Amino acid sequence: MACSGLRGRRGFGPLAAVMLGFVLGLGGLPPLALAAGGDPVRATPQFEILPGPAPLQVSGRSFVDPSGRVILLRGINLAGDSKVPPFAPRIGPADLDRVAELGFNVIRLLIVWEAYEPSPGVYDEAYLTSVMTVAAEAARRGLYTIVDFHQDGFSRHASYGTGDGFPRWAVSPRGRPSTPNNGPLSSDWPLMMALDPTTHLSFADFYADTHGVRSRYLIMISRVASAFATIPGVIGYDLINEPWGDERRELAPLYRDANAVIRSVHPSAILFLEGHVKTNTGIQTRLPRPEFGPVAYAPHYYNPSTIVLRHWHGLTATMDLAFHHMTSTAEAWNCPLFVGEFGMDARVTGSGAYVEEVYDRLDAAFASGAHWNLTPGWTDHLKDGWNGEDFSILDPSGRIRPNYRPRPYPRATAGVPTRFAFDRGSSRFSESTVGYDWIHDPERGLTEVFVPRSVFPPGFPVEVRAADPAAVVSVWYDASSQRLQIQTDRPTAVSLRASSR
Repeated sequence: MACSGLRGRRGFGPLAAVMLGFVLGLGGLPPLALAAGGDPVRATPQFEILPGPAPLQVSGRSFVDPSGRVILLRGINLAGDSKVPPFAPRIGPADLDRVAELGFNVIRLLIVWEAYEPSPGVYDEAYLTSVMTVAAEAARRGLYTIVDFHQDGFSRHASYGTGDGFPRWAVSPRGRPSTPNNGPLSSDWPLMMALDPTTHLSFADFYADTHGVRSRYLIMISRVASAFATIPGVIGYDLINEPWGDERRELAPLYRDANAVIRSVHPSAILFLEGHVKTNTGIQTRLPRPEFGPVAYAPHYYNPSTIVLRHWHGLTATMDLAFHHMTSTAEAWNCPLFVGEFGMDARVTGSGAYVEEVYDRLDAAFASGAHWNLTPGWTDHLKDGWNGEDFSILDPSGRIRPNYRPRPYPRATAGVPTRFAFDRGSSRFSESTVGYDWIHDPERGLTEVFVPRSVFPPGFPVEVRAADPAAVVSVWYDASSQRLQIQTDRPTAVSLRASSR
């Protein structure tokens, strides 16, 4: 809905104010071999198909919608307690309403192999339907979904009991399975993952398909993709979360074979590819450029010293280098950068300032990403419900915690983005400002910028200027969606500036 009293101006005239590191395969399986064991590839849960957001494609370094608008994805991971029994996500409509209200436009939704295939060839379709329900409800709210095949440290039965993901039957018989121990005292899980021989033996056997686990993994992801392909808004799949393994000899062939099976059931899917788990610390990946598409480079980033010291020191050199590595890989692949996980434990001193620094670098790179995480089942004792982690951005009442603050961003750009920056100011009494420059193409539709009301209260001033002095610029503010919408009557460079007062 257009705001009353707003009028477009020509050229550079101002517009009226509007309301507004961790330490540490061979070959591939032909897709036709997947059906040889008699396992049905397609899952058929009973599920209502609902409307959703427009589909996305990859065009060079960008995600684009059917109109050709550049879509910047800013999202949230759901959910920390989905890694452990009872596995089914405790995410309701009110939680997704809150996600949309905070301005996110994508969720990275965890699915756990142990929950779906507890025994070889035995599938829990009720679990799959519970995860699909979240994706369908997200689509109704205009949210995209990336399905994340999640694991940490291989399995709850590896990494000395502190992992998650793969079922117990997938653990290498050369190792010693552990009793699951994902309680609040397991905060040292990265060390347990790195030191457990069973974890590394299991990954080695998995990539070599020594006991058929890799084959079963491909069958599993094919079934999941076949089911999720029916839900509008599901744009793609993160093929394996934070994996171990040699990136060139083991991960790359897995991605190639996973691409083949997913494309056979969900041809339009975007594949989100991660490197070895150690790239989470900012180390450059050695993954080769994929020979298939569409893909996005989807690394994670956590500053290890901040996590270990439990204090953000404000030194950004390692973060700058990490983003240089991530953006250079996306440039080499000519694909979008989607930072699949970032965030910080809410108990870390300076966690909010740290997270702001990460978002600043996403903005500078015009990169997409998903914050880790929102756990609706968060409790003061269990925290996120897995290994004592406490990264959830909301408390049980829906209030924002210290490790997150809403931010503006250009959700959709009808044209070519050139520069985006947000400055929150040095204190809570300071003025916040946002600036966005782009080359507007009116044939692609409206440009939409999310401007959260918690930062930019009603009556905030905004100025939009067109480089072409003959251009007519029209601006609306939709208070319900908290979006500025901009259109011009001809192609032209446009600059937007807004402040919180």
